[in-house]
Amino acid sequence: MAGASVLLAERRPEADTSIKAGVLGPLAVEALERRGLGERLAAVEQERFRQAAATAAAAAGLPDPARLPASAVRLGPTNHFAGLEYLEPDRVKGSQRRRMAVNQYALELMLADHARRLGVDFRREHELIGLEQDAEGVTARLATPRGEKVVRASYLAGCDGGHSTVRKLLGIEFEGTGPTLTGRQAVVELADPGALRLGWHRSPEGMLAYGLGVKRVFTVEFDGPPADKDAPVTLEEIQESMRRTSGADVEVLSVKAPARFTDNARQAKEYRRGRVFLAGDAAHVHPPFGAQGLNVGLLDAVNLGWKLAAAVAGRAAQGLLDSYAAERQPAGRRLMHSTRAQTALMRTDEHTSELRELFASLMRYDDVNEHLWNILTGLDERYDLGDPHPLVGTLSPNWNVRLRDACPGKPGPRTNVAELMGSGRGLLLSLTTSPPLGWSSQVDSVAVVPDTSGVDAGGSEAASYADLQALEAMLLRPDGCIAWVGTAGGTTPGRPSLSQALSRWFGDRT
Repeated sequence: MAGASVLLAERRPEADTSIKAGVLGPLAVEALERRGLGERLAAVEQERFRQAAATAAAAAGLPDPARLPASAVRLGPTNHFAGLEYLEPDRVKGSQRRRMAVNQYALELMLADHARRLGVDFRREHELIGLEQDAEGVTARLATPRGEKVVRASYLAGCDGGHSTVRKLLGIEFEGTGPTLTGRQAVVELADPGALRLGWHRSPEGMLAYGLGVKRVFTVEFDGPPADKDAPVTLEEIQESMRRTSGADVEVLSVKAPARFTDNARQAKEYRRGRVFLAGDAAHVHPPFGAQGLNVGLLDAVNLGWKLAAAVAGRAAQGLLDSYAAERQPAGRRLMHSTRAQTALMRTDEHTSELRELFASLMRYDDVNEHLWNILTGLDERYDLGDPHPLVGTLSPNWNVRLRDACPGKPGPRTNVAELMGSGRGLLLSLTTSPPLGWSSQVDSVAVVPDTSGVDAGGSEAASYADLQALEAMLLRPDGCIAWVGTAGGTTPGRPSLSQALSRWFGDRT
């Protein structure tokens, strides 16, 4: 979108159909909405809801999902911490930023199509086997069905998974903790759909979750890592694990996309070495608890992409590429902390059971509920940009606004932040007067007023709009990060000016 040419080398011949993440967090949703994918996400989620209703109806022995009471259908992602389903996002103060029930496979297909529409050179069955870099760029060697190819690029981003070839070729350390458990998951067809209750369940033998939106089963047993993690996962293995963890004599008729996982948790010591970067699972792996990995990885990409484009175009400010690791490595560390804590709370010994009961009682408190929700969704994310204002460094909600009309007192067209950022450029929201701007080639300047129609004045979302209404202007980076805010009275000591923020993130004035 910023004018850089992109080559995507993917070793697989087609999209990976194995079961991975099933939920998009609010920050990932908003990032995709800024790229014009909101309607497609909504269509995928509606199909997921249809499947959820069908699963619940089968479990209840009803042929028609419409006959189910609303309380019996899990529409959307379950809200849990370590399988404790007591999180209530409606009790969280501020803008109501929701997750979406969109799985990783559907998202990959959507993004592949979007990339092709943007002109990305997308080459499947191209596997990286070597790389070298110098002061001017990176040379990559690729194995392809037609033999080895050599590609020259300005920069290379390794988004190649937990066993990252890029990370290994660079010799970057992958620090953390090894596996202690065996998890299994699959989409299953049961002889008796009502044999298992929907949701998360814990027994002396482990944890089991069933029917979280689809006929998906998820088991965790704390008996050490699998003896052979690469051996095929059979129907019998899934069935026996389900029987042990549920205590029910379930019969599995068929399995789809069976897989194992562990609680291996590691993070790359470096996210950048020269002109090569790591993102997603190449930079951090962890147990799949809380549906966080896909979202953190997507935010890695959103943070890095626009900075690489600026560097390719020759307009990146000094230190811009270094800011990727400075901002995203702390996010990876928080991910390790959250998933390890959930693993500890899932263990089945008597002491953990007591701790779990105490933890569950604490989740009833609003502050604890909000704190845990923000951890799981990344809404506690704040990059340290050296500005003490509490909004600076956070990722912007998708506020509704109206364009300021030329006629005083007449409201202009209604829009939102995501639509205004559809160009992939920076955005300066002028909430009072229009400040002069000399970065028009990289930053759109729009005069708006907050649109609070439909916002409950006494509700939790009103406080978020109050924060926006208190400002005179706001500068957003292409990744949605609030880079600067203008407050009444002008710049205060210790805070940068608008010109300084623009220069820092968008280079010299045009």
